[in-house]
Amino acid sequence: MRTSILGLAILAVLVAACAPAQQSTTGRAVFALTDAAADMGAVSSVKVTVDSVRVHNDAQGWVTVTSTPQTYDLLALKASGDTVLLADLQLSEGSYQQIRLDISSVVVVDENGTHDAKLPSGELKIVGGLDVEANTTSAVTFDFIADESLHVTGNGQYIMAPVVKLETRTDADVEVSSDKRVEVSGGRVKTDIKVGMDVAGNVGVGLSIAKDAPLSVEGGKVKLGIGVGEERKANASMKSEVDVTA
Repeated sequence: MRTSILGLAILAVLVAACAPAQQSTTGRAVFALTDAAADMGAVSSVKVTVDSVRVHNDAQGWVTVTSTPQTYDLLALKASGDTVLLADLQLSEGSYQQIRLDISSVVVVDENGTHDAKLPSGELKIVGGLDVEANTTSAVTFDFIADESLHVTGNGQYIMAPVVKLETRTDADVEVSSDKRVEVSGGRVKTDIKVGMDVAGNVGVGLSIAKDAPLSVEGGKVKLGIGVGEERKANASMKSEVDVTA
């Protein structure tokens, strides 16, 4: 009996050793953010709070990459030249067709103080491919262009309509330091596009708000053209000038 039990045990070990190893079905995905703005004049800080990042494909729908709010000073990133970490995780292998950032707030500091900037939409949904392969690293980099994103209405209110360069790479070399600085090199570039947001909050290649566009905020919404409130102020100012010179 003891010999039979020993034989069965040895057989079980041999069977386990010969069984094929289970293949991994996930790959590492690193999401990072940087800023390549030109000179911002009197603006010294643009702090953007990203509430969440998600990716989408037909098989899984929307997959949460991170739901931890994180705040980044775009102009500090510009000054340092750093690319910083948004998320580092394992994703199921496959192709993802959309990437989404949810932005809850933008705070601008200039020579006159601190101001909340109005977003046409807090949802930055980008149609752009990301391929994740098992046992490799993929990288997603959002490069904000703050000087093309930031606008001012006639009464001095800031509007943030993000303009972003998106790059994704597959089988890349990615290093993340202890202070969350990210360096990406090598691999295969899957997506390399520049997208912008219009006054209605639509996002896509070729969309943006012109730097000299007359903008206003009415009823909590960004509008193209002078708003009713600003028009009244302008008319009052013109009337005052007429009265003085009459």
